[in-house]
Amino acid sequence: MADIEIKARAFWTDSEGDSIAVGFAASEDPEDGYVLFEGKKGAAKKAVYVEVSDDIFGADDAIETVAYADAGFTLTLTAKAAPKFGMVREVVVAIDPADADGMAALTLLKTLVA
Repeated sequence: MADIEIKARAFWTDSEGDSIAVGFAASEDPEDGYVLFEGKKGAAKKAVYVEVSDDIFGADDAIETVAYADAGFTLTLTAKAAPKFGMVREVVVAIDPADADGMAALTLLKTLVA
């Protein structure tokens, strides 16, 4: 069972040159929960910054895996990073497959974290 589950209904993306930022949130209110990724296209996973629901729960070199599904993904954080994330290891993000913005954000995430 995931430590955090987010039914994403708000998304943000930004790409400039090879820099990419993509986020998935339960709502427009960040207190409802979100996951944010920032990095450079083609960079190693350890060079991608990830943040979960608050900027105090963010770090580089924290992603163990990102397992993609048709309508979302599961983020697994490294055991070493868990204390920085309040002992969270797994975040499941679900996206409505009919949400074009959500699917576009998921596609952009796949270019950042393969």
